[in-house]
Formats: sequence, C-alpha cells, structure tokens
Amino acid sequence: MKRFWSIFQFESMNYIKNKVFLGITLFLIVVIGIVLSFPRISEFFASDTTTEEKAVIALGGVTDAGDLAYFQHAMPDKTVEMVEKSADELKQDVDKGVYESAVFILEDHSYQYIVKNIGMYDTTQTVVNEVMKTRYQALALSQLGANEEEIAAFLSAAVSGEVVQTHGGKDQLNTFFYTYILMIALYMLILLYGQFVAMSVATEKSSRAMELLITSANPKHFMFGKILGAGCAGLMQFILIFGSAYGFYQLNAGYYADQPMIQSIFNMPLSILLYALMFLVLGFFLYAFLYGALGSMVSRIEQMNTAVMPVTFLFVFAFMAVVFSMSGGAVDSTFMKVLSYIPFTSPMAMFVRIAMGNVTALGIVFSVVFLMATALLVGYLAAGIYRMGVLMYGQPPKIKEMVKMLKESKQ
Repeated sequence: MKRFWSIFQFESMNYIKNKVFLGITLFLIVVIGIVLSFPRISEFFASDTTTEEKAVIALGGVTDAGDLAYFQHAMPDKTVEMVEKSADELKQDVDKGVYESAVFILEDHSYQYIVKNIGMYDTTQTVVNEVMKTRYQALALSQLGANEEEIAAFLSAAVSGEVVQTHGGKDQLNTFFYTYILMIALYMLILLYGQFVAMSVATEKSSRAMELLITSANPKHFMFGKILGAGCAGLMQFILIFGSAYGFYQLNAGYYADQPMIQSIFNMPLSILLYALMFLVLGFFLYAFLYGALGSMVSRIEQMNTAVMPVTFLFVFAFMAVVFSMSGGAVDSTFMKVLSYIPFTSPMAMFVRIAMGNVTALGIVFSVVFLMATALLVGYLAAGIYRMGVLMYGQPPKIKEMVKMLKESKQ
C-alpha cells in the first residue's frame, strides 16, 4: 500500500507541477475573471462626460404624427425621425449612412424595411411588425366609432397568468444552461485526462521505464495509483476553475441582476454540482482504466491514437447523443433512459436526466452502483492487461487475443 501512495503522489504532483497544466488553469481563470468582470471594467473606463448617441431610424410614408409615437415607444433605444421622402430617397440615405435604417409604410398593414447590413441579432423587423399590427387595430377601432380612451384600453389589455409547477418538476429552460456547461466540463476532463493516462503509459513503455517500474510495484497498485493521481489533478483543476468563476460572479453579481441566464448558471442547486462531481469521478475512472490498458498495449507512441480510437469514438457518441436529446428537450425519452443505465454513457446521460428530467431515487442509485461496479471490474481487467502489455511489443493484439491471454493468466 505504501508503494501505491508513492505512485499516487508522484503522478498527481507530476500533473500539478507541469507548466502546461498550470498555464492552462491560470489562463482559464484569468479569461473567466475578465469576462465576468467586463461590465465593471467597462463602467470604470467609460467617460461620464460622453453619452452614446442613439441610432436614427427614418419613418416615411406617413403624415400622422401619432404614428411616430407608436414607433418611438416600441424602440426606446433608437431615435425615430419622421421624414417626407420617397422609398428610393430613403434607400439612398440608408446606403450613404445618413440613417441606420428606414421604415416606409405602404398601406395600413404593409411596409418596407430598408437596411444596408442585416445584423445576426437584428430584431427591428419583429418590432415593426408588432407596431404595424397595433397601428392597424387602432385605425380599425377608430373607424368603428371607438374613442381614444376605448382604443387605449383595448390595446393595453393585459393577460396575467401564473405557472403552477408540481413538486419535483423541472424547468428545462432554466436548467439547460448550467447543465450544458457542466456537460462540457465532464466531456473535456474525462476525455482529456483519459488520454493523458494513455500517453503516460505509452511513453513509459516506449522508453522501457515500465519494465523497471513493474518489478518494484504490483500492477494493480501501479495502475490505480497512476489513474487516481491523474484524477486528483483533474478534479483540482475543475474545482479551481469553477470556484474562481463563482467568486468572480459574486464580486460582480450586481451587474447581472437583469440577466436571468447568468443568474441561473451561478445559482444552480448545490445537489446538481455534487452530482456533476460524482459522475465526473466515476466516468473518469471508467474511461481512464480503458485508456491506460490500451496505452500499455502499444509499443510506440505513434500507435496510441489508433489504439484508443474505439474508446474515444464511444465517448464522443455518448456526448453527441446526450447533447441532441438535450437540445430537443427529450431528456426522458426511452433512448435517454437506456443510455442512463449503460455504464459507458450513464455519466452524462443520467446526470442530464437528474438536472433536467424526472428520475426516481432508486433509478439514480441503480445507475451509480452499476457504474461503480463496472469501473472496478474494468480497473481489475485493465491491471491484468497492463501486466501482460509490459513485455509485449510489436503490433497491438486484437480483442480476442487479449481475452485469451487474460484467461490464461488466471489459470
């Protein structure tokens, strides 16, 4: 056991002291800090003496000053200017930059939206559609004999509704953002550190260092110590990055009071974060054992990518399947239910169902226990493959050959 702890400490410190590991961690923390502190930084450098000029939108084809009020009320962030110009003249002015854009009313329910460059998030036409609809309704009511007060009461009629959510239900819109972010973290850390383990094992074998190491330590101790060391480093990186993000958010929380998406991310339930950590650890162990075993079977580092490709494809498939189910709101579909109980896909599928769907406590326990048992079994088999792969050089053996050798080693 003493040698196991020596291997664990050596591997974990090897990652923590690595300049690339430290550089990536510090870089991400700095980037997160800048992004979350950007409103504060912008406010600090903003000049109190200068005011941002509003973009000007020309309104043509109308003679009633009341129409101007409709448009200006609907677009408070812009200046609406009523002009007596034709549509062709407005096109020339917009093209020259005199106006940001223009709205030329053709009839009571039709218009032209004149613009040079249509931005990706340009919602002006949607706003104009609503204004034209309101304007047409007001005109129709006026022709029917309604006075201004009656028209105003009709158009400003508000509908109030209350959402009553039953106990234990989930709001998928509010949970989607932080679930997706945690999903990306699970995917990146498991895949990245799993490949780190494979690379480390392959490097030791190609340099013949493994042959010396295996004579002084039990293969199980060596395999588990190496993987636990890498997992500890990955978990520490996860905590540092997400912990710093939460700290920067708390420092700048006042700037995000009117942004529900940001608030939902940083106000996620503690239980969701704990579930993410649990599935991160279990999923990492399962895939790291596979990567470590495959890494021990190659003779040269150049062969590693080919050897680990099936495991990588399996993990990528699990990620893509879960992401598509999330995007379609089908987190409780039969397909997702099946994935949440298959150990190779359950770290992400079951986590998503916990965060966004409905799953019983018994279902969670069964999935976790099955995942833990599979990870231990794969770890036991990986140690056996590792022991065989130490002195095996040449082309990596096929799956049938590995199974045969494992059976012979138990006899």
